[in-house]
Amino acid sequence: MDLRSYCRLLVRRWRILLLVCLVVGAGLVGAGFLIPTTYTAHARMVFVPKLSPYASLPARQVAETYLADRMTTYAQVVTTNQVLQPVIDSLDLGVTVPELIEQIEVTIPSNTLVIDLAVKAPTAADAASIANRITNEMSWAIADLEGAPSVAESPVQVAVLQPADIPAHRSSPNMLLNLAVAVGVALIAGVFAAVLADNFDTRIRRRSDVTASGVPYLGGVPTARNVKARGLLPFTEQPPELRAILHRIAFDVLCSVEDSPNLIFTSPRTGAGKTLLAANVAGALAAAGKRVAFIDADVRKTRLSALVGMTQTRGVADFAVARMRLDQSLLQDNWGGFTVIPCGGNGIDVGEILAGGEFAELVRYLADHFDVVIVDAPPIASFGDAARFTKHISNVVIVAAAGSTPRAELLRVTGSLRRARANVLGVVLSEARADEEPAPADENGEETSDR
Repeated sequence: MDLRSYCRLLVRRWRILLLVCLVVGAGLVGAGFLIPTTYTAHARMVFVPKLSPYASLPARQVAETYLADRMTTYAQVVTTNQVLQPVIDSLDLGVTVPELIEQIEVTIPSNTLVIDLAVKAPTAADAASIANRITNEMSWAIADLEGAPSVAESPVQVAVLQPADIPAHRSSPNMLLNLAVAVGVALIAGVFAAVLADNFDTRIRRRSDVTASGVPYLGGVPTARNVKARGLLPFTEQPPELRAILHRIAFDVLCSVEDSPNLIFTSPRTGAGKTLLAANVAGALAAAGKRVAFIDADVRKTRLSALVGMTQTRGVADFAVARMRLDQSLLQDNWGGFTVIPCGGNGIDVGEILAGGEFAELVRYLADHFDVVIVDAPPIASFGDAARFTKHISNVVIVAAAGSTPRAELLRVTGSLRRARANVLGVVLSEARADEEPAPADENGEETSDR
């Protein structure tokens, strides 16, 4: 995926991105407030040999070499009971030596006779007092280590180069740093969650999901609003932008079946908007001057007639069981500029209707009187449905609901149709987002490049 694809992914998954960012960010910021306040005071000690002012240079070099070898030992003395227990007692800290050691950091700058001391404490005054008290105790501890009876007689003198000042600002928590870290981690977590959710989403949402199944992509149709309240609008009354999309899809389909302009519209499951799309495609072709016959063969739903307020006293089901003759009386219902043949009687297996000889006769009759025949078939539930539905009309358009139809169902339907030797013209996504309506795919099912 390129940067543009990732940006689109994040826009699609903005709810997950925002939720994870808020939860993780709030958690990290809240954790930052729970960190105890700490102040750090710094002090510096230097160790010098006690020599006569008249000592020779070689004597000074020997003494400094001796001290350099002892610096590691002196640094370890800082955290001994001999130094820290008097500090605890004199300042009444109420902690143990091991606990105080956790607050102390001792470092030796390279090639020096210096020890840097950093002391952490809950208050600025305590941090400075502990650091300064340690530097005072070091003189006695070093004198004892070197075997001298007193500090004045010690061969090594401890001088305070820099006493600890009371720190003006706390060292922890650093709220600005914590906030920056929280924002960064929250964004990373949000992006990761969005990508993960997108990868594990098994629903068809966009063109790439369709073409990944090896089926041509015919386009995306936005959700039609207020269909139940107002009924299905004829093609000519649809919004201009929707008419343009439907017109493009209709003629892309028609151009791919020039020799046999008979089409079946089906879907993996109910509720995909198959009937609405088929009716709009019929309306688009009729508006372009084509004579279109629309067979409402979805006996399981019979949605078109209900949407347009058409009575269903007779129709294709009645003809299939010889309850009516094949004549002009079957073609008397018109809506939206095209002829509608209703379902008719109920209680008949639609598979038997579409696979029967009477239906083949009806298709031949309609092909002689119309330019295009469109069949609104039920959703395909099995290979048997695919074989029976496409026995007399092999050109199939699949309608999938963006964000609802699982990929596995689309693969199942396309696989069943191909095993039945049907000509799968492509997939149309209903309920598509406006930004998911790219140009149609080519006949090989490959995506059109975004340029």
